[in-house]
Amino acid sequence: MNKPKIPWKPKGEMFAIVREFNGGSRFTAYCQDEKTRMIRIPGRLKKKQWTRVGDLIIIKKWQVEGDKKADLVYRYIKTEREVLLRNKLIPENMVI
Repeated sequence: MNKPKIPWKPKGEMFAIVREFNGGSRFTAYCQDEKTRMIRIPGRLKKKQWTRVGDLIIIKKWQVEGDKKADLVYRYIKTEREVLLRNKLIPENMVI
């Protein structure tokens, strides 16, 4: 298996966990910096990234409303999440 994708800090990417769905390809997530943000699934990923409550994802904060909103970048599958946990790459506040 390939090495899982890691958030790239200079782009404003970080880990998050899906909390609840709000409809219209939007959901609320608890982010690595301990803030809750509204996450949007971009059009190019709508049919490709099926997310569920409790999924570990990578988000990218918006430039304008970075403290409130972000875009989905990547969703981890179960095996990728296990590799990240085993290698201790997930922050302690993101481990479920």
